[in-house]
Amino acid sequence: AAQFDGTLAYRQGIGGLGATPDPYIDGPTYRFHMAVLDANLSVPFAIANQPFRYVTTFHGQFTNDTLFYIDDLTIGSRYTVRGFDGETMLAAERGFYWRNELQWPMFQTGQTLYAGIDYGHVFGPNTAALAGTQLAGAVIGIRGGVPTKYVGVTYDLFAGTPIYKPKNFPTARWTVGFQITAQF
Repeated sequence: AAQFDGTLAYRQGIGGLGATPDPYIDGPTYRFHMAVLDANLSVPFAIANQPFRYVTTFHGQFTNDTLFYIDDLTIGSRYTVRGFDGETMLAAERGFYWRNELQWPMFQTGQTLYAGIDYGHVFGPNTAALAGTQLAGAVIGIRGGVPTKYVGVTYDLFAGTPIYKPKNFPTARWTVGFQITAQF
């Protein structure tokens, strides 16, 4: 069965309790008001009796305030728009990224082969100094788990490449990465 998970949240920076005051009158603020939306849809299906899964994830944030970089939405890493090395990212007050992934669980082995296409766009005053505002990337990979008696080990091995980037946006042509997690 398909599964949808979503969160709509409101974030607000507050003063008091020793909070850092805003250093500029008309500049970036720590006292922002922000709406954040996260949505995830996972849809299983089969082709010729082979199970597949389509997973789409959306993350967006909106504020009318000018933010400090730490509160900006950033795109261009393995956790946002894949296919980029994460050394340089695009960041601004408002924006979203949308990740799409087709997964194939490989013959009940606990391993899943996947391919994805992601897109992100940032908006706001902080975009004035950026090389651009949009990124799109593609990724292929394999992830899975290896159960043992005392430790559960999961991994993710992937390769990605940009599909669209601003002309002066520096990134590698290919990005390869892996992640290994052990639970005791």
